[in-house]
Amino acid sequence: MKKKFIYIPLIFIAFLFLADKIFLLDFFKTSFYQEGNPVYYTHRNHLFEKLKNDPSLKEKNLALAFGDSRAYPYSIKTLPENIQKDWTVYNFSGPQAVPAYGFYWFRKIIQSGIKPKAVFYVVSPEGFVDDSRGLLYEPFLRIGADEEFRQTYWDHFSDSDKLEILKENFFSIRKIRPGFKLFWSRLTGGKLKQYRADQNHENLILELGNGEQLGYASVSNNPKKLAKDALRLKSIYLSGFTLGENEFYFVEEFLKLAKEEGVKTYLIWPKVYPGYRAGYYELGLEKSWWPRIQKLAETYGASAADMNTLSSCDLYYDGSHQSVLCILEQSEILMNDFTGKKKLP
Repeated sequence: MKKKFIYIPLIFIAFLFLADKIFLLDFFKTSFYQEGNPVYYTHRNHLFEKLKNDPSLKEKNLALAFGDSRAYPYSIKTLPENIQKDWTVYNFSGPQAVPAYGFYWFRKIIQSGIKPKAVFYVVSPEGFVDDSRGLLYEPFLRIGADEEFRQTYWDHFSDSDKLEILKENFFSIRKIRPGFKLFWSRLTGGKLKQYRADQNHENLILELGNGEQLGYASVSNNPKKLAKDALRLKSIYLSGFTLGENEFYFVEEFLKLAKEEGVKTYLIWPKVYPGYRAGYYELGLEKSWWPRIQKLAETYGASAADMNTLSSCDLYYDGSHQSVLCILEQSEILMNDFTGKKKLP
């Protein structure tokens, strides 16, 4: 009788292993809406389907936006009013997204047979941090990339990223990472339906347009608050910062594909609050990182736009993001170049 108890731990482990496989269902891969940043990555799968079925593409020019949260406002609403009737804009940016995420969606869109006229590719220095930080895996490779992409570019992932992916093969819950506190809150509050796309409030906001997020709106600055926020962000993102090489590879792959397809691409260094921007200059990124971006743009017929110097708008939502009102000016700068009205310097 006592010998039977030996098998209890093994049975329990086997049960957990089998139960874990529920997270392999397609629902958890494409339609499981939690809250916060993961909502964007789940939503982009549905945005892609919307793009493929958009009848306006037959009669209007298509512009696409990629990048991190600083690319959120690029949309039809922030294009110059006099050309809005001629364009459709889709925004595939993501929170804390590395440049590889932009390449991922641009590649899928091109492979689907859709070719944009213009691309706004927002690239922030923070996305090029050394691979040891694990920024490629979290969140992009974990919740933003499909299996085909991960297999195709396997050799360009760090050993630690590869290990994380291999762990997912044993326990799929590691990829989904359901928030149990959130689950309990929704369960006890009778809000389990919020896991569905049509019931998730954050997703519904994104569904109002074509993936853009215009919530970073401000009409005045609070210098004390912004200065404090800039110091906080510098300590988080720029302390011990060293450039990695991996993201340069994915930017180059993006630009290669754009050149092959004849797509005009704008590599955009987004403007941030001066107190935070000082951190870039302390690291010498304007002399190391940015010239490499400019060189890639020149090599593949793209344009590099440093909004820190091109834009005169000085409204900020926080230390890391400008007010959406500034994107109105910056989109005009880019589209003036695209139409030949006023070329970039």
